[in-house]
Amino acid sequence: MTELATRNARPAYDVGRKAMLEVRAPRAAAFAKQVLDTVAPFLAVPPEQMRVLDVGCGYGHTAVELARRCRWVVGLDPSLPLLDHAERLRQSQGLENLEFRACGVEGLTDTACFDLVVLDNVLEHLPDQVQALSRITAALRPGGAVILLVPNKLWPIEVHYGLPFLSYLPLGLANRYLRWTGRGTDYTDASYAPTYFGLNRLMRRFPEASFRYVLPADVSLATLGRSWHYKAGVALLRRCPWLWPLAKVFLVVGVKR
Repeated sequence: MTELATRNARPAYDVGRKAMLEVRAPRAAAFAKQVLDTVAPFLAVPPEQMRVLDVGCGYGHTAVELARRCRWVVGLDPSLPLLDHAERLRQSQGLENLEFRACGVEGLTDTACFDLVVLDNVLEHLPDQVQALSRITAALRPGGAVILLVPNKLWPIEVHYGLPFLSYLPLGLANRYLRWTGRGTDYTDASYAPTYFGLNRLMRRFPEASFRYVLPADVSLATLGRSWHYKAGVALLRRCPWLWPLAKVFLVVGVKR
């Protein structure tokens, strides 16, 4: 698919299953609060003074909720249909402290501008993750933080298409699997999820930031926060952090030195 076609299309995983619009919109306020509460111990800046960057902002619901709580918010996304919805949402809410940009993280050129950068299920869509984190750390002010939520490549049920072991397969076989199940045709865009050890190797390339695995500040605000298995998983990680390699998703906060 050409770059122009990609920009004018919804992501394939958003078309094949329940759209992000349906799933994420009702949870946006809870997620924004969860983000701010989780990074609060790492930042000296209160939310009302924060400049925030939401990378891969999608339909814009989380960015809108962050803008209600923070000084200034910028949302990035390369998909024009998603950004069109985001801009209409911004205008309907009358938020003057929210800006949307039609680009991916590769178009980020800001330097030392943001107190907080949010990557919510975005890293697994980025083929050049070193470049992405390089631009993000450059965009952070000293003392600023990035919060990173990314699925574990080794979790048995792939999170975007809901298919067992999809992420385990070489790309060619994964594409055949998608076509056979009728869930999609090309897995490339969502195929870059890291393992625990791969994510650690990536983070070690950025000594200017201090990264650590964290748990959500309020488990009940998570999408599955009221389910017994989610609570059990969080409890296990709290007691046994050596189990992080087996987690369904990784939640990391990195603070720029």
